[in-house]
Amino acid sequence: MRSETDAQARKIARTVLVYRLASLLMRVLSRLFLRLKVEGDDLVPREGSLLVVSNHISVMDPPFLAGTFPRPLAFMGKTELFRNRVLAVLLPAFRTFPVRRGEVDVGAVRLSLALLKDGQALVVFPEGTRHPDGLGAAAPGIGYLATKSRCRVLPVGIVGSQQIRGVASVLQRPTVRVAFGQPFTIDTQSNEEAAEQIMRSIAALLPPDKRGHYSAAAPPPDGVREA
Repeated sequence: MRSETDAQARKIARTVLVYRLASLLMRVLSRLFLRLKVEGDDLVPREGSLLVVSNHISVMDPPFLAGTFPRPLAFMGKTELFRNRVLAVLLPAFRTFPVRRGEVDVGAVRLSLALLKDGQALVVFPEGTRHPDGLGAAAPGIGYLATKSRCRVLPVGIVGSQQIRGVASVLQRPTVRVAFGQPFTIDTQSNEEAAEQIMRSIAALLPPDKRGHYSAAAPPPDGVREA
């Protein structure tokens, strides 16, 4: 099982050509048709294992992350997407692998840990699904992934991507903000505490009215140290 997982991780790590072309196209289109504001990109580690955690408000969040991040990313995608024949072919080319939502998907967790062990940057949306009105509670698994990998965590706050709902909305040049926070390491063995720290770090990058479930927990979390 481990050798198969490691092989999957190596395959994702090698899949960069299509991803780089797509991320370049996303950067160009964003500059042309949006008011895109990127903050804190100088804080992003350019190499080494990195668990990238972000709020999730729109289907456009993964493309925006790919277009603004200074290194290749790997993504989890809900299994439902892979039931579409076209997406089942395209998504792996964009370094995306399936995960079952609402539960701890052991296979996806193993692959995630293998990617992080290999020095990759992995994106996880800890809420598990979209929450456009405010940050939701962490879904199962993110705390375990953080404590088990022991790698650096990079919080991201995305605001405004939910405005993009077709060509008409793009022509209005909506403002989208992608803010990268200070990378840190988790200083606890508790999965619950780790998940709480991660969600609070994301909340700190969002406007007060978008912190949702963590509206009272936006200050820098205790037990977290800069990497």
